[in-house]
Amino acid sequence: MKLIIYTNPKKPNAARLLADLSETAEKRGIETVPFASDVMLKDQPADFWRDVFCVVTIGGDGTILRAVSAAAPYDVPVLGINMGRVGFFSEIGTDDFEEALNKLQNGEFTYEYASMITCSVNGRTVGECLNDFIIHRQELSSIAQLSLEVDGDAVGEVMADGLIVASPSGSTGYTMSAGGPVVAPLLDCMLVTPICPHSLTVRPIVASADSAVKVVAKSVCRLTRDGQDACTIVPGDELVFIQAEGKARFIRFGKRNIFRLIREKLR
Repeated sequence: MKLIIYTNPKKPNAARLLADLSETAEKRGIETVPFASDVMLKDQPADFWRDVFCVVTIGGDGTILRAVSAAAPYDVPVLGINMGRVGFFSEIGTDDFEEALNKLQNGEFTYEYASMITCSVNGRTVGECLNDFIIHRQELSSIAQLSLEVDGDAVGEVMADGLIVASPSGSTGYTMSAGGPVVAPLLDCMLVTPICPHSLTVRPIVASADSAVKVVAKSVCRLTRDGQDACTIVPGDELVFIQAEGKARFIRFGKRNIFRLIREKLR
């Protein structure tokens, strides 16, 4: 069994935890490969991933999102150890790692699959996300002006601070703060939520999983993918969001109640 252990080096004690957890696994005869850089993790060739059992992350949801970006294309699952403030995707705490190794070695776990979204700009794919793509206004004093369609049907003109296109997993993220709905993680859908809209004509939308959400930019904006900068959008650019073919995979040791997690983590 080979584990990648990936940490956010900005977290307090991350380097020490990375060394401690690697040592704990190695004592059990488990090979570990430590990473403290998501760039290095993403740069690994396909051959590297073939015998990787899972990626163990040390950090918060942002750390997990970066790990998923690297691992999902190779169908490698992720096990999150929470060091963040919220940690919706995390499964265990740092004190639970040894017990988790027991369960991994004994096959006492299940996989949870999460749908992802892919985005193309003018026909060129810019990447996939687990949580959300966000179109942001370019300047603090400006607004984002966008034309929105779902499956070829015009929704209307959006004048707002931005627009979020989120997966079910992303429903507990920025889109929830922007007034979007919380949906069950296994529900197949896409969420489209304006950020601080300047009119009440376009409200949050729940579209089916096989929908195509099209946005035409009428102003200069920025596009981000799971919190990471993707590209600049200029007037006339056409963005199309659809469900990705692949899914993210998480290791779970028990049934999760997302609504209980929201109550506990956001109170």
